[in-house]
Amino acid sequence: MPTRRTSVTSSAGATSESAAAPILETLPDVTNRITAHGPVRDEASDAGRYFAQFPLRWRVVLSQLPLTISVAIVFVFVLVVPQPAGHGPGTMPAATPGFFLGVTGVMVLTLAAVVIPWDRLPSLTYWSIPLLDFIPIALIWESARFALDGMTMLPAFPVFWLAWSGIYPFWGLLLGFIGSASAIWWPYLINLGTVAREDLFRPALVPFFMLSLAVAASVLARSMDRQRDELKDVLATTHQQNRRLEAILDTTDVGIVVTDREGNGLIWNAAQQRQHLIGQPEGRHDATESELLIFEPDGVTPVPAEERALYRAVRGESFSDRLYALGVDGSQQFMSVSAQAMRDDDGEFDGTVVVFQNVTDLIDAIRAREKFVADVSHEFRTPLTSIIGYLDLAIEDEQDEVVARYLRTCQRNSERLLALVNSLLDSASGNAVAALEPTDLARLVQHSVESAQVRADNEGITLVTDLPEGLPVQADKIKMSQVADNLISNAVKYTESGGTVTVTVRRSGDCAEVAVADTGIGISPEDQEGLFTNFYRTEHVRRAAIPGTGLGLAITRAFVRAHGGEIRVVSEPGVGSTFTASIPVDGPSAPSAEAPEAEESAEPAESAESAELRSR
Repeated sequence: MPTRRTSVTSSAGATSESAAAPILETLPDVTNRITAHGPVRDEASDAGRYFAQFPLRWRVVLSQLPLTISVAIVFVFVLVVPQPAGHGPGTMPAATPGFFLGVTGVMVLTLAAVVIPWDRLPSLTYWSIPLLDFIPIALIWESARFALDGMTMLPAFPVFWLAWSGIYPFWGLLLGFIGSASAIWWPYLINLGTVAREDLFRPALVPFFMLSLAVAASVLARSMDRQRDELKDVLATTHQQNRRLEAILDTTDVGIVVTDREGNGLIWNAAQQRQHLIGQPEGRHDATESELLIFEPDGVTPVPAEERALYRAVRGESFSDRLYALGVDGSQQFMSVSAQAMRDDDGEFDGTVVVFQNVTDLIDAIRAREKFVADVSHEFRTPLTSIIGYLDLAIEDEQDEVVARYLRTCQRNSERLLALVNSLLDSASGNAVAALEPTDLARLVQHSVESAQVRADNEGITLVTDLPEGLPVQADKIKMSQVADNLISNAVKYTESGGTVTVTVRRSGDCAEVAVADTGIGISPEDQEGLFTNFYRTEHVRRAAIPGTGLGLAITRAFVRAHGGEIRVVSEPGVGSTFTASIPVDGPSAPSAEAPEAEESAEPAESAESAELRSR
C-alpha cells in the first residue's frame, strides 16, 4: 500500500534521543539547546519510520508483500496437504497448470515491484501491479476454490492497495470492484455452458463485500491523511517557534538555563555558555558545576556546592537576585541569579528555569558611588569638627545672651550635620557602632517631636504623641535621636495637609519600641522590599519630585541594628504607614525573647550591593 498524498518527510519533531546528561555533572553541549532543525535521528531508528517515509519502491514492495506471502502459503498447502477422499490418487486436483501459472504470475509481479525504479516513472505507473494481480489471482482461485476455504480473500489485497493509496479514491474503488468481480467470476465465465444458473450467483456478494471494505479503507486513509496534514502544519509551526526562541535566547545577554525534573539540561543559551567559561579554573575548560570558581559577593568566600544556584534550582527551590562572584581577581564577574521552579498539573516539580544576569558594571558603579560618598563625607568631617570647637570657645566667652543663643543654635546644627556626615561614613563602611549609655527614650523622642512640630504646623498636619513619663534604656543618644528624627520627619514629609502623624513610645517585654504612624500616601509591597536600601526612592516619590537622598531609612535601620534591634513597616497605599523601631532595653547583649515579630522580620546580613540589586 504505497503512495499516500501526504507524508512527513523529515524526522524533525520527534522526541529527541540525545538525552542530556545531568547538568550538574557535565558541561553544556549543543544537544542541550533548542535547535531549529529538530533532533538528529539515529540510523537504528529507521525501523520506526512511518510507512509514507519509505522510498516509493519500498512502499510498492511492502504493499505487494502480503499477497505474495498468502499465495506462498496456499502453494504449500496445495502441494503438501493430502487431498480428501473421492478426489483420486496423487496430488490434490488444485495443483493444475493454471494454479502454477497463477503462482508464477504473483512471484513475477513481486519481482517487478522490487526491480522497477517507480520513482522515475509517472506517479500512477505502480498501479499496474495491483491491477495485474487480479489475473494470477483468478487462475489460483479457479484451481483451488474447492480444495481450500478462504480463497475468496485473495482479491482483498489488491483491492485494499488501490483504496489505501488515496490518490484518486473513486477510480481506486471502481477498479478494485471490477478487478475483484472479474477474478471471482472468471471460473464461471470460462465454463459458462456447463455451469448451473444458481452457481453463477453464489459469488455475487464477494465483490460487494470487497467494495465495502475498500470504502472503509479509503475513508480511514483519507482521515489519516488529514491528521498527517495537521501534524505537518503543527511541526512546521513548532520548528518556526523553535527557531524564533533560539534566536531570542541567543540574542539576549542574560544567561538562561532550563532543566527537566531530573536535572537534565534542556536549554543553555549562548550567553550562559560564555559566562560558564568565566568560572573555569586556570588551565581548565571542562570543569563541572561543583568545580567552578564561585564565591560570595565579597569575592573571596567560596560558595559550597549545595548552595550554588543550579544545585538549589534543581532541588526545586525558587529564589531571586542571589548575588555570586564568578572567577578570580582580574577576570572576576558578578552574577545576579534568579530561579523559578516549574510544576506539572499535579503540582509536582517538573524542572526549573535559571537566569544569570551579569551585573559587574552595576556593582562597580555602586562601589564607586559609595567610595565617593565616603570621601566627600570624610572631607566634610574635618572642617565641621573645627567649626564646633571654635563655637564652643565663642559661647564660653560671649557675654551677650542673644548672641550666645545664636551661637548655640549654630553649634547644635553643626553637631547634627557632623552626625549626618558620620552616618554617611558608617553607611559606607557598613559597620555602625552604638555607644551605649543610660538614656530616657521617651524624653529623647519628645525632643524630636518638638523639632518637627514647626514643620507639621506649617504643613497643616496634626502631631499626636503617646509617650510615657520616662522609659530608661541603654542606647546611643545621638543615633537614637536620628532614628526618631528620620521616622518623624519622613511621616510629616509624606503626609498631606489635614493628615495626622502619631508618635508612640512603649515597652514590649524586654524591648522598647518607637512607633510612628501616619495617614500619608503609603508604600506599595514592591517598594517595601527596597525601602531600607541606600539611595532607594519609591516610584511615586520620584514622580512627585519630593526632595530627599534615599539614605534616611537605610541609616535608620543601620542604627537600630547597631542596638541589636530591628525596624519593621506596615503600609497600605493611600491609607498610610506605620514604622516601628524596636531595641532591647538593656542593650544588644540581652536579646529579647518576647519580641518574635522583630526577630522574624530580621533578614540575614547581606552586602550593600546585594541589597541594592534586590531593590532594583
